[in-house]
Amino acid sequence: MSRATKNEGISFEALRRQIDDGQIASLYLLIGEERRLHDEALKMLFETIDPALRPFNAAVFTIGSDNGAGSKTTIAQALDAANQMPMMSARRIVVIRDFDKIKEDEQDQVFNYLKNPSPTTTVVFQAPFPDKRRKLTMALLKSCTVTALDAFDDQRATQWASDYLKELHCRIDADALRLLIGLTGPGLTRLANELDKLAAYADGGTIDRVAVEELVPRVREHSGWELWDAIGSGDRKRALRLMNHLLEDSDPLPILGSIASYYRKLLIGKDLMDAGASTDAVKKATGQWSPSFFKGVRRSPREVFVKGLERIAQVDNAIKNSEGTPRLQMQYLIAELTLPPATRKSI
Repeated sequence: MSRATKNEGISFEALRRQIDDGQIASLYLLIGEERRLHDEALKMLFETIDPALRPFNAAVFTIGSDNGAGSKTTIAQALDAANQMPMMSARRIVVIRDFDKIKEDEQDQVFNYLKNPSPTTTVVFQAPFPDKRRKLTMALLKSCTVTALDAFDDQRATQWASDYLKELHCRIDADALRLLIGLTGPGLTRLANELDKLAAYADGGTIDRVAVEELVPRVREHSGWELWDAIGSGDRKRALRLMNHLLEDSDPLPILGSIASYYRKLLIGKDLMDAGASTDAVKKATGQWSPSFFKGVRRSPREVFVKGLERIAQVDNAIKNSEGTPRLQMQYLIAELTLPPATRKSI
């Protein structure tokens, strides 16, 4: 097993090549907001273990969550698992999520492990938006093979969609694919859902522009800056009105994806401003120019944007699992996101 190299980060495609070549590192740090890529990266790693042996050699620990025994999951439990020998396998894989919740007095356990990781275990630390102000995060960035799983732009999403359809034994006209990306945006979960639907409709044939126009909701063009502006301004009444209007024409998940995109931009803007970046640099990095965006970035602490993204993910999961009505879930979310920043930070 190869030891992790100190690097500035590799792409998802580079990670795939390394795994295919059998070059599995001892330590990984998966960062970035594209959840589907996180899932696919873990799936690739898990598939290096014989399916019959995975229950004994693969484990996922979410720090601070209920461990099923009436107590909370700790980093000590995760590292104990990492130090165990694999059972009839070349390696074990241990995934550690929400490592930002590791307490200050517990961080030395992680530092000690990073200095001497088990040669028969791959430990994967996973966090979409790690706080680089923490000593723990900086230690992981230095010691782990960092894999950046950021959201795709339209070009990369187009290539990903083409590859995805090949696995479904289907193809799509170039014009139809451009239209599809234009309607859905580059988010892979939403894009995959629409591709699955279109592939089933095409039934082994070619997806054309007509099929996309008939089957794909025109969400992206509706869920733009107006809703973002209302949320950023804390205008709950207007945000709820816009959201309810959008729900009349489309499913909630694409709207939720649009809000998540806005919050990711807010977080990027906040990190850049905290690092001393100029307003022009923030505009270039986020594509945002409105006064309400910059006001929102300046008036809110970083934790507000992180918690907002966490709540968006929770609502996404609740809707997918039919926990309450989607409209009610969305209304609660909008109500929370338009609270004053000090109030939202404490939620």
